[in-house]
Amino acid sequence: MAKSTSTLTISGYSHWGVRRTLREALNAARWSPWSAIAWMEEARNMLTIENSLFDEYDDTARRINALWAQFERHRWYESGSFWKKGNVKYPPQRIKLYDEAVDWSTPTFPL
Repeated sequence: MAKSTSTLTISGYSHWGVRRTLREALNAARWSPWSAIAWMEEARNMLTIENSLFDEYDDTARRINALWAQFERHRWYESGSFWKKGNVKYPPQRIKLYDEAVDWSTPTFPL
């Protein structure tokens, strides 16, 4: 008698939508600014006219920037260790809003 095989396959990759990516970036911004910046760039690149989540992107960017600005007022905050990437310390960053991040001077379609 043949063994039955499971039809359920579990894979290690799951595609996040724009909303999930924005929520995870806001969550990770508390302890990993570089992950938050990367996920916000990924979310910005996923925005299209069909999903039209531009306002949510801008709201999340404002919330992350406000969080990072709030950190600077606390005595436990050390800018050098928070913005460290490997052995290199970077100055504090901020996430640009959608209109600031997109280069409107170059057309994305042929004229």
